[in-house]
Amino acid sequence: MHLAGGLVVHAEAPSAATVGHLLTGAGRITVRAWEESLLLGAGRLAEHLVGSGLVGPGELELARLAATLDGAQEALAQPDGELRFDPAAVPAFRLARPLSVLELRGAVGRRRSLLAGCWPSAELDRAPLRATGAAPTRRTAVPRRRRQALLAAADGTRTAPELARLLGRSTYGTLLDVRQLAAAGLLAALRPTAVPDPPPAAAPRTAPPDVLLPPGPRSYDSSDPEVGLLLRLRAALEAL
Repeated sequence: MHLAGGLVVHAEAPSAATVGHLLTGAGRITVRAWEESLLLGAGRLAEHLVGSGLVGPGELELARLAATLDGAQEALAQPDGELRFDPAAVPAFRLARPLSVLELRGAVGRRRSLLAGCWPSAELDRAPLRATGAAPTRRTAVPRRRRQALLAAADGTRTAPELARLLGRSTYGTLLDVRQLAAAGLLAALRPTAVPDPPPAAAPRTAPPDVLLPPGPRSYDSSDPEVGLLLRLRAALEAL
């Protein structure tokens, strides 16, 4: 989370979409042009992108806002972990109109409410996804072209954030589509394969009953009435 004067100017997270992924994935600029801009516009990347005519200021701000909200949604969801302040951290992009903390919390809260309304579980957010190939059980608001691209890419090896990067979309937008398609029965999360329990250890072979063994020296408490009775019975049987 990057702040300036108490306002949020940028946010980032490992699995969140970045400005570069959004611009190149949407086809606004090529990957090569983006990489060249990273070198030529070092320290002034936003100014270079707009000044060279690669993107307009409005679309760049939309990409910055989408990346910031994606990063904040991911960062604010972490229940634990190290918290530290790094005054030397400088973001590559800054919002032209920074957000207050309350505005950011409100935007992230609305996103979470919309996601929960589609599918009230986060199991789809991190698990590999696969297309079921089944007929939809309900209508969705996902446009046909976007739905087809998402289902084609969901091969059982990619998670929703990975699909978002592959398709050049925001993580939140992809999660929203994923949950809608899952609710319609078109997508499913792959659950980890259950590891079977090891077979039970072979039970030790028990010795046959004592009656099959040759008699051996044993010590008994003959003062016990029951033991005494058994000893007398054995003696009588041996005498037959």
